[in-house]
Amino acid sequence: MKRMVEGLWGKIKKLDKKTGEEKWDEKETKLRAAKERSQEEKREILLGISKVKFFSTLKFKLIASFFIPIAFIIILGIVSFHKASSGIEGNYEMATANSINMASEFIRFGFDNVAATSSQYLSDTSITTYLRNNGDNLTLQNTRKTVSNSLAAKKVSDEFIQNIFMISDASLPIYTTSKLTLEDAFFKGFNENDIGKYLGQNRTKIAWDGQDAYLDEILGTSPEDYSQRLVRYFPGMDAILIIEIKADTINKILADLSFDKAGFLGVVTPDGREIIDISQKEGKENNTGDAAVTDSQPIFTGEAFYQEALVADDDRNSGYVDYRGSQYLFMYSKIGDTGSMLCALMPKSTITSQADEIKQITVIIVIVACILAMITAALLSMGIDRTIRGINSKLRQAAKGDLTVEFISKRKDEFHILIDEIQTTFRNMKVLIQHVKQMSSEVSDSSSNVSKTSEQFLKSTGEISGAMHEIEQGIYQQAKDAEECLIQMDNLSRKIELVGENTKEIGQIADNTKKRVIEGTVITDQLNQQTTSTISITIGIVNEIEKLAAKSTSINKIINVINDIANQTNLLSLNASIEAARAGEHGKGFAVVASEIRTLAEQSKSSVNDIQKIIGSIQEDTTNVAETARKAEKVLKLQESAVKNTTDSYHDINESVEKLVVFLDYIAENVNNIEEARVSTLGAIENISAVLEEIAASSNNVSMTSGDQLASVESLNESAGRLNTNADNLVSEVQRFKV
Repeated sequence: MKRMVEGLWGKIKKLDKKTGEEKWDEKETKLRAAKERSQEEKREILLGISKVKFFSTLKFKLIASFFIPIAFIIILGIVSFHKASSGIEGNYEMATANSINMASEFIRFGFDNVAATSSQYLSDTSITTYLRNNGDNLTLQNTRKTVSNSLAAKKVSDEFIQNIFMISDASLPIYTTSKLTLEDAFFKGFNENDIGKYLGQNRTKIAWDGQDAYLDEILGTSPEDYSQRLVRYFPGMDAILIIEIKADTINKILADLSFDKAGFLGVVTPDGREIIDISQKEGKENNTGDAAVTDSQPIFTGEAFYQEALVADDDRNSGYVDYRGSQYLFMYSKIGDTGSMLCALMPKSTITSQADEIKQITVIIVIVACILAMITAALLSMGIDRTIRGINSKLRQAAKGDLTVEFISKRKDEFHILIDEIQTTFRNMKVLIQHVKQMSSEVSDSSSNVSKTSEQFLKSTGEISGAMHEIEQGIYQQAKDAEECLIQMDNLSRKIELVGENTKEIGQIADNTKKRVIEGTVITDQLNQQTTSTISITIGIVNEIEKLAAKSTSINKIINVINDIANQTNLLSLNASIEAARAGEHGKGFAVVASEIRTLAEQSKSSVNDIQKIIGSIQEDTTNVAETARKAEKVLKLQESAVKNTTDSYHDINESVEKLVVFLDYIAENVNNIEEARVSTLGAIENISAVLEEIAASSNNVSMTSGDQLASVESLNESAGRLNTNADNLVSEVQRFKV
């Protein structure tokens, strides 16, 4: 129907030979419409006859939509199975591991009690006294009887103890069995045994023995009666204590665990003996059909996972291992410090058996759900398909122009409402087409008037568009010139800014130079003052040196006086010697005094000569220093004159720099005025450019509006022509409908 209407509205123009203009060809348009209608009717017939592909049908989509939740149900089943399987396996593993750990703790508790009992026996003085054979025979016999009764009572009361043996090389043994066949060379054979060698090197430690043929023969016991032996030395003597652990107790503990018969459970002793649950000791097939596992064939000790557990730091752990071609859950728990370990192997198939039942139930439910969904989808799709086929049949009749068709359906669902709405739509279409028939002639007259008016409007709009185009070109040229002026002003602005920046930098340099000159002037003034002070100090030094020279002269005079006194003293001593010689014996004392006085006078004279030499040297040095000081005074006076000249030069430079700063400030002020004028001019040009751009944009908008108006008018003119033609076609087509 849609294609038919589009064909009716297709435009057909023809060149008029007289006027040279294109006009609507009504005849050709009607023929084209009839041809399109005929082809559309053929297509509708072929569409009704041809069948839609199966994968595009509603039936297929409905069935597929039913399978979407089924797919989620399948996914839910798979996820639920995996979750349930993981939960069941985890709970089973946890429960089994807890049971094994509790059994291991119970066995450890029993072994610890046995070890504590052995410690009590080792600390019992009556027992150690008997084993050392210290005392009379009667006392020893009574002690042996008492200890034997105590051991028998302990054997009965402690469910872990099978037999107790106390063997010494100094006394008769004490034991709880009647099968003991002790030999004299017992300790020799015992010390050559592995357990004897270990205890010989570690006499204070406890040895837990699983099975020993030598001790079995000597003690008259069988490995079936005990599970392990505690063996230790009595301190300070060749006597040993042996306590056998009852095998029935260990077997009872293992049996009480109710371990699955498909698995293996047992206690492994430090020497590799395996004590397997009695219910599992008989031969049985494993999951892979291997040969039966018997007592002669070890279960745990020969496997790598057992060796890893034996050296592991963890006292208990679990994990899946490969055991004889099948997956088993291996669990172990070490029994205290005894070196024994409670081990278990459980087939993975046994653990997942409950999950497999859930898997079977899930598969059955999913299959039933899929079958029911397919049946339901097929029934629904068949009913919907019949209803849609009936509606399509009636719609094909209506597409041919027969609006008198009636849509009838016995369904009570949404299709019933749809059919009622379609029937109502066709009734309204009948009323509409009747109104269209009445108004088609009026539309034809109006379309003729619109066509004439649109031609006149098209002509005037074209003239307006041409004028606006010329105005737009002129405004664009003005905007371009304003933009060029703006670029030149912007370049000038950059140059002015550069001059201003350079002026500012020169001003800063001048200010810095002025500061440096002022600082130099201050420094030279200080230097001048220091030079004056130095000259004064030098003059003072010269005066002091001259005074020192004068004092040296005075000292020389004093030395001359001392020299004269020494000469006189020497002369007096000579006279005294002469007088003493004259006096003879009475003058010897004066002769000695005169000799000493002469010696003293000579020494004084010698010292005076030395002092005179030193004073002469000092006078010479003083003269040289005074001469040097006078030269320094002359140099400092010359330096004072040079510093004064430097200070005067700094003052002249400072005055020149101050004048330079004044001129630079004047230049900077003028540059700022130029910058203000530049900014004002640049703003004015920018405003002019902005106004021109706005005018250009407005003229462009007007031009575009005028172009759009021209295009609209052309479209209106064409639409008016089509309206005129189609109005006639509409009248003819409306006549086709039966209402």
